[in-house]
Amino acid sequence: MSGVWVAPALLAGLLLTFALARQVLQQRFPLDQQSLVEAIDALLPQTQCAQCNFPGCRPYAEAIAGGSAPINLCPPGGEHTHHQLKALMGETHATVAPLKPAAATVRIDEARCIGCTLCLPPCPVDAIVGAQGLMHTVLQDHCTGCELCIPACPVDCIELLTHPEPLLVTNIPKPGNGPVRGCIQCGQCDGVCPVNLPVSDLFQQVHTGQTTQAAQSGLLNCVECGLCDRVCPSNIPLADIFGAEIQTVQADLAADAERQKFKIRHEVHQQRVQHRSAGAAEKRAARLQANRSGKRRWD
Repeated sequence: MSGVWVAPALLAGLLLTFALARQVLQQRFPLDQQSLVEAIDALLPQTQCAQCNFPGCRPYAEAIAGGSAPINLCPPGGEHTHHQLKALMGETHATVAPLKPAAATVRIDEARCIGCTLCLPPCPVDAIVGAQGLMHTVLQDHCTGCELCIPACPVDCIELLTHPEPLLVTNIPKPGNGPVRGCIQCGQCDGVCPVNLPVSDLFQQVHTGQTTQAAQSGLLNCVECGLCDRVCPSNIPLADIFGAEIQTVQADLAADAERQKFKIRHEVHQQRVQHRSAGAAEKRAARLQANRSGKRRWD
């Protein structure tokens, strides 16, 4: 009788394997081209700097999805974005990640600005404010540091300002209490957390680099009280480790919000340019029609 159940069990196992494989493939390779473009575009920094030789992040995403551009043409994204794109596209061959430049914005020397407005059109996120014959200024919170406005200035009054990346404190040694040893999964840390976090699971997730899972498990709710440190028989500085990881997660969330902000401003910029071009085309057509009507009257 046991042999009767072998074939159904084997079939069920194969179906489960295929289902899991299909899910993984769908996550890595979206079924339609549009979804793949959206996934790639979401990983790009949205600086719209054109350093990839495409007019923006979206066109570069479309080129990657179409197979006409490599994944290592984005200096602002650096190694982090390169690895994310490599994982998304499933590339296994070695590629060199672009060197990420220091974070930067631009500043206009207001004393030298002649108010020519030539720097306004190149800005992909409308971060420069000014009018003809009046002094211009840069909205620092919205500037992506793409440098596209610098060559447009005829009096060279725009300069690049670099900003050092904030330092994240990691691997802080725990003072006293003996040497730090490996986690023995005793679970003593779980029962003392004042906000009822799964401390042992969080530690394993952070230790293995599963940042997203750790955030979903409530990492950002950690108050870093240190109670879990006191009961850990291995003297692991849990609160310090969680605190450092929280800084990393918060930095990633801030970067995501920054990308989304730049993307929205670029979309608004594109809409404004298209609206202006359409308006100009309508005026030209109206003038042409008026000229033709005037000629007919004189004939």
